[in-house]
Amino acid sequence: MIPLPPLSVRHFWRRRLALLCTRQVVGKALLAAVLVGGLLIFLHQGDVIFAGRITGRVVLKMLLTPLIPFCVTMLGALLNSSPAASAEALRPGWKTVRQSLIIAAMVGGTIIALNQGDLLLAGAVTPRVFVKMVLTPCVPFCVSFYGAYVMYRSVAATHQE
Repeated sequence: MIPLPPLSVRHFWRRRLALLCTRQVVGKALLAAVLVGGLLIFLHQGDVIFAGRITGRVVLKMLLTPLIPFCVTMLGALLNSSPAASAEALRPGWKTVRQSLIIAAMVGGTIIALNQGDLLLAGAVTPRVFVKMVLTPCVPFCVSFYGAYVMYRSVAATHQE
């Protein structure tokens, strides 16, 4: 039998998740999923769509793509949440920029590997593909930073009431 973590740890995470699962934070994450997911679909699959070469694999990528900005927004909000902190302590700063850069490197690298991995391995990187690869990490950076800002605004609104 696995021992349960101390009550204070469970209580801390329960309060942190309660901050994260508010209507405001989840709603903003869904908005980011729709807007940024659409942008990512256009960026990575637009040429295939306009050429009329839509396959089952492309449809699967298009359906899964909005999950990336949703999850990254929620991750940015989670990393910037602290039940005991004041709203001013959660104001996005250099710590948030550093966390967003790490998320951008990890998530951006994964997206590049999934969408352009076959071209990278074949050595067939065109200037258009290179531009896609440069722009791709910018999206998780911005979405993660946005998630941190949403959490800051949510906590500030809670403290104002």
